[in-house]
Amino acid sequence: MRMRRWMSWISLVVAISFVLAGCGGGSEGASGDGGPVTITLGGAFSSPAEKKIVEKQVAAFEKENPDIKVKLHSITDDYLREMQTLIAAKDEPDVFYLDSMPAPQFMKMGVLEPLDEYIKKNNVDLSAYETSLVEAFQWEGKTYGIPKDYSTLALFYNKKMFEEAGVKPPKTWDELRNVAKKLTKGNQKGLALHASLDRYQPFLVQNGGQVVDKQGNPTLNHPANAEALQFITDLFIKDKVADTPANLGVEWNGDAFAEEKVAMVFEGAWMIPFLKEKAPDLEYGMAELPVKEKKNSNLAFTVAYVMSKNSEHKEEAFKLLQFLTSEKGQQYVVDGGLAMPSLKSMGEKFLDKYPEREAFVKAVEYAEPYQYGEKGNERVDAFNKAAESAILKKKPAKEALDEAQKQLK
Repeated sequence: MRMRRWMSWISLVVAISFVLAGCGGGSEGASGDGGPVTITLGGAFSSPAEKKIVEKQVAAFEKENPDIKVKLHSITDDYLREMQTLIAAKDEPDVFYLDSMPAPQFMKMGVLEPLDEYIKKNNVDLSAYETSLVEAFQWEGKTYGIPKDYSTLALFYNKKMFEEAGVKPPKTWDELRNVAKKLTKGNQKGLALHASLDRYQPFLVQNGGQVVDKQGNPTLNHPANAEALQFITDLFIKDKVADTPANLGVEWNGDAFAEEKVAMVFEGAWMIPFLKEKAPDLEYGMAELPVKEKKNSNLAFTVAYVMSKNSEHKEEAFKLLQFLTSEKGQQYVVDGGLAMPSLKSMGEKFLDKYPEREAFVKAVEYAEPYQYGEKGNERVDAFNKAAESAILKKKPAKEALDEAQKQLK
């Protein structure tokens, strides 16, 4: 659920290109009488609990830095659309959230301040962060953001259903198919799965496929992609052990799992607070995704703190950014338990507190950021339509992906 709110970023990118030349500063500015400098922090908070974490971080920062005041700009509707309005009005926050998917466009267009000078000056060690998360916010040799947290995907499974069927969490593709067959009975399916790249990519990569090549060109119809997509499609059509949330009468995978319409889903850590509210008595477990021939793959859904190119108080803005992503700042992330902290050292503390979530933290070591270049949204849409054609219209996977690839040329 969480990452889907970023997918309307195309209109933002187009609009920004018309206003860049006129952009001024986005800071609140100093008081003018020698008082504290005020900077703005923008974020899209998925829940009151997430906002509370940030509020605690800001309070701790202000206590350590009495000469800097932070004004929190909370955006609860369409985050990127509001950012478009703020940038056009030359009033964007000094520091703000940026998801990995639209990051390439932001970095290319010059709306972000390169952080390398500040990173070096303040002795920030980027190697202390999970590598794949940092790389998502680097462009042409420069770093534009420091990741604040992340989630990968894990296999959520219904313990009661598994016990009744006498099966264990699948570790391979073959086991996934066999276990799903044993868990499918009556109106209950073994697996709920959206026809979308943000769930299918691990299968593609495990099979030797890719979405873009090293030059950044789309490769949707890579032979290995077609083979992987056909495997998934067969779970729906041939084996009849998987179904989409829509066909199950619900909105998303989480609903299907919470309502016990299915025994398994592939989802991120956002499922945990969702299930706590939606199905508090449901007994479930979490495991790493099943693999093919021992080749692990996963996706890292991450958000970084970035700095506006137009900030009038860049030194103070970076001081805030650095605090939010430091061990001291990320301790609040660990305590909140909503997402995994981006610092490796804090990931260890996270596991000490939440050992049952090990699958998410282990996966970041081999995960790729959810990001497909400047035309990422276009490529995701093309793949998703191909997957839907394969599953809903029973079109051969290779044919569906060939058509998708042609749309991108």
